[in-house]
Amino acid sequence: MRITRKTGGSKMSKTLREIYEYDLIEDDGIDYTVDEWFNTIMEKTKDQLNVSDVSRMLRQKICSRVAIKRAIEMLSDDPFVGEMFEGQLMFNLYSGKEKYLKLFYPQMGPVLEKAGLMAKAHKWASDEEKNEYMDIIAKFAQKIKEETDEAC
Repeated sequence: MRITRKTGGSKMSKTLREIYEYDLIEDDGIDYTVDEWFNTIMEKTKDQLNVSDVSRMLRQKICSRVAIKRAIEMLSDDPFVGEMFEGQLMFNLYSGKEKYLKLFYPQMGPVLEKAGLMAKAHKWASDEEKNEYMDIIAKFAQKIKEETDEAC
């Protein structure tokens, strides 16, 4: 069992394989890129996941809780972070597994607010990109508001 320490703290950080108790996919001699990627992320801790890993995890709905939590951390630092285009992680998070996404709605409010404010002054490649990003933030905020209103 491999456990690594988080930098600057005494808390132990487990790999995704340890958290979810997954077995690695065995090599059957055929080259499957997805299997290789899956095995690679299973050996990482949450803090070792990069934007590419998190984006793919969200798209494929793998280890959703960890992916959502890490995406929120990344978006808190940079609301425009993305693997292929600016803001991609926000789009991927919006499409994340709703069952788990709901659990993190309270943390999303400040992230969306900051993203909206920063997006207005951001230098976008086109007005279309800016409008799509602002639209996804508005949809996200609306989804959270509706869920919060239902809970009350």
